[in-house]
Amino acid sequence: DLLLSGQLRVHIGTVDSDSSFLIKPDECAGEISVVDNKPPTAFVVVDQPSLVLVLPEETLWEDLLQVPSIAKNFMRMFADRFRANNRAIQDALEKQRRYEYLQKELAFAYDIQLGMLPHQLNLGPTVDIATGMQPAREVGGDFFDAFPVRPEEYAVVIGDISGTGVPAALFMVRTMTLLRTELLKDQPLADAVVGLNRMLHQDSAAGMFATLVVGMFNRRTGRFDYVNAGHNPLILGERGTRYRALPAPSGPRIGIDRDAAFEVATVTLDKDDVLVLHTDGITAAKNDDQETFGPDRLLACLEENSATSAGELADRINRTVHRFVAGAPQSDDMTMVILRYPGA
Repeated sequence: DLLLSGQLRVHIGTVDSDSSFLIKPDECAGEISVVDNKPPTAFVVVDQPSLVLVLPEETLWEDLLQVPSIAKNFMRMFADRFRANNRAIQDALEKQRRYEYLQKELAFAYDIQLGMLPHQLNLGPTVDIATGMQPAREVGGDFFDAFPVRPEEYAVVIGDISGTGVPAALFMVRTMTLLRTELLKDQPLADAVVGLNRMLHQDSAAGMFATLVVGMFNRRTGRFDYVNAGHNPLILGERGTRYRALPAPSGPRIGIDRDAAFEVATVTLDKDDVLVLHTDGITAAKNDDQETFGPDRLLACLEENSATSAGELADRINRTVHRFVAGAPQSDDMTMVILRYPGA
């Protein structure tokens, strides 16, 4: 087939592959199959409106190629096409090599990120705590933490960085590091969050921000003082039943407004009360029909049966969400921290 006007594109491997090259006027397509009598080795698609002259195979062999100048031009074009095909294959191999290298780097970053998160949360015999995180990509922006601050008092944190992937993971690491530093200082909880906000605002690149819940939990009294910085509301289950979302104290997202102020709210847990902290990847999870899991389904899941442990409740949420999405692609990181207070 001889291209008289317009432009064609040859794709290697599949009809929509990235490995391709152009055919311009006075060049032809299909010559390899004519030479070796085998199926096509590539896919030719119209790149622009084109006019093509279709030549029967007999005409090519018996008439045109009998003319030395035409035969010479045909062989030159054939050689050029062969070189272009080789370059396309080399480009595809180079892209594959880079992709494999990036996958290794992402896997390494994922290991580092998981290493930053606490693996065993032990707040003593009077507190039952469970966590879970499932990134939407190899690395994500969700995080959680729990660590002792003072005798009988522990910091409990959950957060969500804007975006996903490597930039979110790097911003997450910085947020966790700065937050630990501020919470370990001898200062009120609101001041610790204000300090974190100012440092992240100063260093934030490309307008990144975080939403988070930062709480100080006294395992002896059951008192939980917390700041909600633009995050999902906490869910309280009284005696492991009657779950409800708690009104969020006033507080903007972290890293946007340098002079932002944050309110502290307090909830006191009684025996067998449960606190559920989660990121919006759980309530925003979608199935193939684009329905979202939503807060109501989460509350219904929590109220199905009274849980005997925080771990059992976390497993139930995971199973229910995965059953709902039914294999649909995950669009956001899903993280939770569940705290059950057996009493002092």
